Amino acid sequence: MINRKTKVTVVMAVMAGLVTGCASTHTLALQQADFPKEKVDARGLFAENCATCHGQNGRARTFHGWLLGAQNFTDVHWQIDTSGAEIVHAIKTGPGLMPAFEKKLSAAEIESLAAFVRTFKPVM
Repeated sequence: MINRKTKVTVVMAVMAGLVTGCASTHTLALQQADFPKEKVDARGLFAENCATCHGQNGRARTFHGWLLGAQNFTDVHWQIDTSGAEIVHAIKTGPGLMPAFEKKLSAAEIESLAAFVRTFKPVM
């Protein structure tokens, strides 16, 4: 029989693995680290670093998104109520279970990703 402490340890290990999987930065982030924000491929960065949880379409209807409570970027209220500065802050610091990207992405990459998040069309 598995005791409560063992169950908690297993759940924590699984969650850590999921969050770590979302936090991985790939070659595109490294290649663009010195680019100005106008030259950053934000769509590519999103695909490499964010889509696992938020989905390619921004709706967060992925297994990781559901498990970690990822934000649906097509939510009209979220798009209206969330400022660009709040999006940048969220990318940098990682609210909730989202990993922080401040030390993994350049300032230009973060700004570019924040602008890209605004391109998701709200579903009404």
